[in-house]
Parts: sequence; C-alpha cells; structure tokens
Amino acid sequence: MTAFTHHDDSTPEAVWRDALARHPLPEFGTADFAGLEHLVVVASHPDDETLGAGGLLARAYAAGVRSSVVVATSGEASHPESATIAPAELGRVREAETAAAVAELDPGAALTFLRLPDGRLADPQNVAALAAALDEVLAPPAAQTPSPEDTAPADAEMPDPDPAPAAAADAPSGILVVAPWAGDRHPDHQAAALAAGQAARRHGARLLGYPIWLWHWAQPDGEEVPWEAFLAVPLDDAVREAKGRALQRHVSQVRPLSGLPGDEVLLAPAVLEHFKRAVELFVQEPAVIAPDPLHLADDGGAGFDALHAGDPDPWGFETRWYEQRKRAVLLAALPQRAVSRTLEVGCSTGVLSRELALRSESFLGIDVSAVAVERARERNHDLPAAAFERMRAPEQWPEGGFDLVVLSELGYYLDDDELLALIERMTGSLEPGGAVVCCHWRHPVAGRTQTGDSVHAVVRERSGLAVLVQHLEEDFVLEVFVRPPALSVAAQEGIV
Repeated sequence: MTAFTHHDDSTPEAVWRDALARHPLPEFGTADFAGLEHLVVVASHPDDETLGAGGLLARAYAAGVRSSVVVATSGEASHPESATIAPAELGRVREAETAAAVAELDPGAALTFLRLPDGRLADPQNVAALAAALDEVLAPPAAQTPSPEDTAPADAEMPDPDPAPAAAADAPSGILVVAPWAGDRHPDHQAAALAAGQAARRHGARLLGYPIWLWHWAQPDGEEVPWEAFLAVPLDDAVREAKGRALQRHVSQVRPLSGLPGDEVLLAPAVLEHFKRAVELFVQEPAVIAPDPLHLADDGGAGFDALHAGDPDPWGFETRWYEQRKRAVLLAALPQRAVSRTLEVGCSTGVLSRELALRSESFLGIDVSAVAVERARERNHDLPAAAFERMRAPEQWPEGGFDLVVLSELGYYLDDDELLALIERMTGSLEPGGAVVCCHWRHPVAGRTQTGDSVHAVVRERSGLAVLVQHLEEDFVLEVFVRPPALSVAAQEGIV
C-alpha cells in the first residue's frame, strides 16, 4: 500500500471531471431520500463529514430526514509540528468548527464527539468504542439515553436539536450509515469503516463509504478506483453553496494557522477542488461477507486485532449459511480422509480449524491477530491435537513439514512479493503426497488490488504444483494443489 501525504501533488480535479463524464453512475436520488428515515454520518476527524458527505447531509435535511453525525476524534494531531497551538486546544477549535459546519448543512442534526485519540483510531479498544457508540445512535429512539453534556464540544455553541425527529426505521432500507471508505489509505479512515460496518450489520442498516484522499493520491484509471461500486448523489446549486459555506467553517484546515513552520494549510486549494463537484460519490460496500480491507503487512496485525475485538464473529463464520456451506465444500474437497500434520494459515477464530483438527493427528493454526488466536484456542481447547500461534505469514513460518496446508481468505491482503514468498513457504513445507488448499472470495475487496481469482492464478503459475480439484462459483474459488502428477481420489483408490 503506497503511502501519501497532504504535501504531495493532488491529482488535478479536471482529470477526475473528465473521468466522471466517461463513467455514468447509478444515483441516490429523490426516491431514495423519500424512503430514508435516519441518516448516520460517521467521521474519523472533524471535517470528514463535510468533505465526504456534506452534500448528502444537506439533501437529507431538505427531505426531512433525521440525521446524526458521529465524529470519532477531535483531529488534535492535524498539526503535530505547530508551535502556536497545543493539541488539546486544537481539538477544541476543530470541534467548534465542526459544530458550525454541520449547522450550515443540517441545523437539526444530532452531533456527537467521542474524543478518541487522533491517529490511533485503529487500536482495538478505539474501534470497539466507536462501534459501541454507533450502536447507541442506531438504536430506536426509545432505547437511547442521550447525554448532551457528554456530546457537546467544549467552547462550542451547539445548534438546537430537532424538536420532533422522525422515528428510527424498522426496515433496513430506512437506515443509512455513511463512513469513510476503507480503501482511502488512511488508518483512521479504515478503522472508522470497520466500526461502522460492524454497527450497520448489527442494526440491519445500509452502509456506504465516502472517499476523501482517494481523489488526492489516485489516478482515474488506477485499479484502486472502484468505479463499479460508486453511487452518485447529485447536488444542486443551493446544496453546493451550503457545502461551500460548511467547508469554510473548518478554518484550521483550509487556512494556515499562522505563517510559522508547522502551521501550514492542511487542505490546499487543489485538494478542496475535489469537493466542489456537483456530485458526491459513495462506495457501495460489496457485501458484509467480504473480508475487511485493513492491510495485513502494514499494521502488524493491529487492524485484525481491532476487527476481532469489536465483533466476536466479524465474518459470520458461525451464523451465515454462506460460510457454513463454504466450509463443507472445502472439507469435501480434501483428497485424504485423514492426515498426519495440518497447517492453517490465517485461522481467525478457529471455526474451520476445528473441522481440520478433527481430521489431523496434529494441527497448527496461525494468524496475525493475537485476539483471534486466543479465541481459536478457547474454541478448540478440548482438542489436544490442536495448537494455535500468533505469526505474520509469510515473514514468520512454523518449522517442519505438513501434509496439508490450508490458505483461506488471506491471499488478497498480501502485496505481490508477499504472495510469492507465501507460495514459496507453503510449497517448501509440503511433504510428499501432501496438498495445498486455497479458497478465496471472488468479488472485489475494497482497497485491495488482488482478488481471489488473481491470487489463485499466481499460485497456479508460480507454485509448480498441479491442480487436483477446482471448484468455481460466483462467490468463491476453491482449488486443491498437489505435486505432479495429480492423481484423482478414484485413481488413488484404484477405482480407475
């Protein structure tokens, strides 16, 4: 994942404007607003709500929709080198700016500041705190226990609440959660997307992601741009003017704090141009089933720790028929009834691990998340043959050989070099007569360039192994690889 800073040259808005003209997009229009009862806008930092969803918020207000804005951090780390303002004071300033900006867009919106640490939103406890706060916001009004003194920013004049908010929606289509897009290449944005996804799933709400920094670092023809998943919200002149006024309320970000070093403007004019469009774009998250796009190698596992800390079953392994059926297909595809030694790479909470361990004399599951590994141990504590270790593959790898190596829903988190290194690790550990099983989601994964299909193509091309079993359907691909020649199960048993 390529790093970027706000100091980098921004992709010219004219380039994006031309690309938008070439990509007709579905719209979230008047009829959609008519069916909307509660809009929840999640922001990682003050100003995210205005940049990414200000127009949506203003249109919802005009349509009479009840709206809530939840700001996770106070943005106190935006100017770490400033000699003129301390972080705590900057946080208070930015909260006041946000209150004024939201009042320009929706004077009746309920505004909450959680004051989680800026730059550390991906810490597991902070993701969990944000998800819990969103649970409160998404609960039906009768179940909520608001405490205005906890949500009003210090030194900020808050707009009056809507005296008669609409009732929360009973149907999933009536609740819309919008949050920073997980593919934005900002850790705090990824964490907010993760927490919002968890809360939206629990409350049956629709989830959309709004890109902010994508317009700055990406090129329209880049693989990272999810054209096929965009949804457009058109903005008329009045809404664009309200959004423009709201943007100018974020004085600490659109103007220098002073003329001294460290107080430079954060949102330069070239960046702001991206948010003056007559349309806002949101990413329709492909499916809750799809794995979270936090990057395995970039955060040392903190993202996956946050994922598992915030939700005991983040992928629905225990509840979704899709996952239960996929496990059954994988187990049925194994060429041996029982094996001596099995390795599962990316074992998560150990649901599949249990089935594999029951067919193995010795089983080892590894995962980058310490939280997931501990859950896997608890789940399988009654199986003496099952062991679990925290390892970051392919950099870390267990010793010895294995008769079965299982790689499920992990390959697309790796960059090209890491994937090749992982293939080398797996083939190097494979005992004679052993098998490698790969199983991956085939739909796009937000923020990732690899897909399940591309991962399997690399394994086929670079492993030197032969395909024994191939199962392909719309949602996932499953393949079993062995050292050539690949003898079918019937051939191994002498049936043919």
